[in-house]
Amino acid sequence: MRKPRKGCKKSDAYYHWNDHTDEQDEHFFKVLMGDFHKRLVIPDKVAPHFRSRIERSIKIESRCGYTFDVQVTENFGRVVLQSGWKSFVGAHDLKMGDFLVFKYDGISRLKVLIFDISGCEKVPSYFLPKNGGPGGERRDTTDILSSCHDPPLKLSPFGKQTLKQKGSSRQREDSGAHSIPGYILQNRTHLTGVQMKKLKDKVRAISSAIPIYACVIRKSSVSGRTRNLNIPREYGDIYLPFEDQTIMLQHDDKSWEVRCRMRGSKRRSKRLLKGWERFSRDNSLQMGDLCLFELLRSKKYTMNVHIIRT
Repeated sequence: MRKPRKGCKKSDAYYHWNDHTDEQDEHFFKVLMGDFHKRLVIPDKVAPHFRSRIERSIKIESRCGYTFDVQVTENFGRVVLQSGWKSFVGAHDLKMGDFLVFKYDGISRLKVLIFDISGCEKVPSYFLPKNGGPGGERRDTTDILSSCHDPPLKLSPFGKQTLKQKGSSRQREDSGAHSIPGYILQNRTHLTGVQMKKLKDKVRAISSAIPIYACVIRKSSVSGRTRNLNIPREYGDIYLPFEDQTIMLQHDDKSWEVRCRMRGSKRRSKRLLKGWERFSRDNSLQMGDLCLFELLRSKKYTMNVHIIRT
């Protein structure tokens, strides 16, 4: 996924849509229904223009100029966008009933405007990561604001919505990986008020353009025969778009090669396997430690690991 031009404003919609308009451009719309998160079926009248791209990829360009590589394939006689489509869906928080308007240049690029069920355009509230890829799904990696209404909550400096915290000193994330300004927190994570403050301070200090993945070290990560660390699909699908890959973990000017593998076709979460035990042992990780994984733009599949000790 390529990085857009600097600055994404609502007025950019005109240039996004009308720049380089040509007579060969094809326009069509889709209302998201059924299994839209898995694939997008191209309308039959437009499909012939895509057949030359079958088993090849095209680029879908969203509002801010980010491009997603998506494969064109044929499914039961219909032309569909499939591999890579999930990444687009997850990154833009697409939901049932959303209305997408496409402009196809007839060669290899689709531009898209996205509207919600109210008829208002959905605009990303902050930039997506530079290095995205196919396979992403779900929406915790970005908030979407409607261009028709003022945001219901005050935006934080990270561009995310800030929720007022209740009086409880313990924060519970109990349904899916929860995205908070600048980071994605492991699902079912309990943090004390002190831990939450340390986490936010560290994320602010790191100041990464790509959301940080944060998790509390559990027993399975530091003990037992097969030590591993789980990365939920909400993060892995978007930022680690592969099934099996050796990645590099860095800490205190040292590096470790660690195998990262998809856990299963249904769950699709990822696990750090071979090499993780050595990393955890060399860095004296203990249950309760908080690890922040910072994906680097400068090195492919390389992550700086920041450790907040218990």
